[in-house]
Amino acid sequence: MSALPKNIKQIEQVDGRAGADTIRLWEHYRDHAYMWRSLALWQFPCTMLALGAAMMMFFMADTVIEVPEKPQPGHYSIKQLPDAEFIDIATKVVNLMTTYQPHNAREQFYATRKFLWEPALSEFENAMVKEQLRIIEETSRSQIFFIDTKQIKIERFADLDKVVVRIPGVRQKLIGQKPLPPDEMVYYIKMTTIPRNIHNEYGVVVVDIRLRIAPLAEIAAEDRQEKVDQNKEDSLRRRQQKKTGMAPVQATGAPN
Repeated sequence: MSALPKNIKQIEQVDGRAGADTIRLWEHYRDHAYMWRSLALWQFPCTMLALGAAMMMFFMADTVIEVPEKPQPGHYSIKQLPDAEFIDIATKVVNLMTTYQPHNAREQFYATRKFLWEPALSEFENAMVKEQLRIIEETSRSQIFFIDTKQIKIERFADLDKVVVRIPGVRQKLIGQKPLPPDEMVYYIKMTTIPRNIHNEYGVVVVDIRLRIAPLAEIAAEDRQEKVDQNKEDSLRRRQQKKTGMAPVQATGAPN
């Protein structure tokens, strides 16, 4: 009979311990429920704000898509192509030739040849690929050319079917890690058009490249002087046209 109360007491201890474990488990689930409830409460306003911002950006965005005309087979004259096309090609050629490092100079020079046409191709092959490329690789020479976009100028020669783009800028050479004094210079890229092909959709090629060492201030002064001379010529032309228009009136008298 003495063992029975002891067994009952052990059973009560086990039941009490199980009840405590159940309470702790419930409290653990309750804490998780509070956490997910708080996240849900935060998620709702954040989602609404994100949707509002997305709708505002969608309705207020001004999307402009410029689609160029599809190139047609055949031959384009320089009159059919805009100035931007020639300036873009001239800028690419100058950047490939003048901004390089020793490890990529050969690759860039070979890429430059794709834009060239005779006689520029032969001159570039002899002067740059065969001579300058070897010097660049042997001396580890790097170079950067900073283009002055404000002084880029294009001139069309319709009678010769040629376009000349002026690309001025500053050249900075480095031998290893040592910079050399910078040089101000101007590239003149002469271009024309050939029958288009799969590699050249507009048929624009470079036929001549000329380099001029000149300060950018001198180029700007030349532009100002050219503008003054052009204004004088226009003014003189208008006066001559005005005189020519009045001459018949003076000879024949007042019109009826």
